[in-house]
Amino acid sequence: MSIKDKLQIILITYNRAHLVQKTFEQLFECSSPIKNYDFLVLDNNSTDNTEKIVKTWQRDFSNITYIKNKYNVGVTGNIVKAMEYANKDYVWIIGDDDLYDFSNWQEVEYAINNEEKIICVSRYAIPNELKEDVSSQLFQLTFITGGIYSTSLFNDTIMRNAYENIYTLFPYMVPVVQHINNGGHIYVVAKAISNNGYKTSGEIDYSYTRGVKNLDDVYIRTRSMCWIVGYCNILSQLKDRKLKEQAIDRAIVNKDIYGSFKNFYKCMQMYHSNDLFMQFIDVYINISDKHKKRLKMDYLQKMNSENCKIAQFSFIELVVLLIKKFLKQIYSLEKTQKRRYLTIMGFRITTKR
Repeated sequence: MSIKDKLQIILITYNRAHLVQKTFEQLFECSSPIKNYDFLVLDNNSTDNTEKIVKTWQRDFSNITYIKNKYNVGVTGNIVKAMEYANKDYVWIIGDDDLYDFSNWQEVEYAINNEEKIICVSRYAIPNELKEDVSSQLFQLTFITGGIYSTSLFNDTIMRNAYENIYTLFPYMVPVVQHINNGGHIYVVAKAISNNGYKTSGEIDYSYTRGVKNLDDVYIRTRSMCWIVGYCNILSQLKDRKLKEQAIDRAIVNKDIYGSFKNFYKCMQMYHSNDLFMQFIDVYINISDKHKKRLKMDYLQKMNSENCKIAQFSFIELVVLLIKKFLKQIYSLEKTQKRRYLTIMGFRITTKR
């Protein structure tokens, strides 16, 4: 069986017709080794001329299939749909704004023939000296176009977890985490095939909520989700605690994320509010003790709780604080000399003292 019969390529897109055109020019150029592979374009209900662009290319390449979603299910929702549409031994889900160099494609063919389960085809986050470093591999695979996956990794549990993690921004990392938990190996190519093209795409909306008419209608945990919160959530399933902490640290100091722990601490202060405190907890429970101590200190200072003993302040006490903050919003008790006034969810009850 040829590689062409083993690998399916799925391009996800939404309202980026001009970028789809540029992507196709790379994928289907005369020298492209994949121009005759099976392609599926999964259009997230675009309102521009994406469909027209794709159908123009279909005239010359009958191996392109086009599916337009009835609804815009979000960027990561569309990725999970792509995982479900995968119908060959391997799937490569790609974005609509990335760059390609196929000069090393023969190594991908080697890896597939060798039945590697996960093939990392990007290298911008993995220097040669860290090629076998799993924390670096995890960070690189957050780039959707950076991984080719064996569909043997997909099953009921993986797909359920992927759907449930759409809000984290990284549902496609679910099979990666499970593969590592099972002692699996990630194959990293010597020379990158794909590269992130966001810096060359011009003024493009990269938000994960693009296409939403009114952000207030989106659940707050989704609209307030940021990269590090989502990454901590998706890595929460890693069994190796040390590896998880290393992977998070490596991501934090990357120049495209925060660049330093100082910037990370500053950013986390935005999650001290009642509405966003759950995001704070999502990060807190997954980071190292060193970072926990700093986040606790910043939080206590913010809440004017300098009298608390920081060294003894545990995660359980943080949760208790969260509960108290929540209860203040739904419950209050006022007392006078003769009566007590209890307010619950806006209803006021009067009792004698």
